[in-house]
Amino acid sequence: MLSHYFLVSIYSILSTIEILSINDSVRVDIMNIKKIITIFVLLVPILEIVLFVEIGSIIGSFNTILIIIITAFLGIYLIKYNASIYMSEIQGKLMRGIRPDQEILSGIVIFICGILLLIPGFLTDSISAIFLFKPFRSYLIRKYATSGRTGSRRRTSGNVIDVDHTEDK
Repeated sequence: MLSHYFLVSIYSILSTIEILSINDSVRVDIMNIKKIITIFVLLVPILEIVLFVEIGSIIGSFNTILIIIITAFLGIYLIKYNASIYMSEIQGKLMRGIRPDQEILSGIVIFICGILLLIPGFLTDSISAIFLFKPFRSYLIRKYATSGRTGSRRRTSGNVIDVDHTEDK
């Protein structure tokens, strides 16, 4: 059941990213993200099992289960709390007439971190804890999102002449 919601969430996030790239403000390399998700789905469960066994043998099974439950509640809190914060930031920028591209992408990364905290495991919790820090989150956004207008921008001399074309009769 949780995996179904996870896949639906990933699909909606990728759709949002594609909408942003269609709007030509932020272009995201979708192929790299799809590769990352494929590797994530294949390798992470194996690594999580190994980490459960190793860490469980060191700190005990009760403490291991307790940590997993605490991080799941932390993920739920993180999603609920940050959703309202980012929605207010997005609304504020929209009211000022500024496109909130960075806020949307940052909100998506925090939403993914919340989902990673919901998934039981130490590796996913560690990855989400890293990207909850703003410098790492900003690095991720800069690495995978580039300005879509840099390659197609025409250089003008600064003088713009607006002409309406009329047909000659």
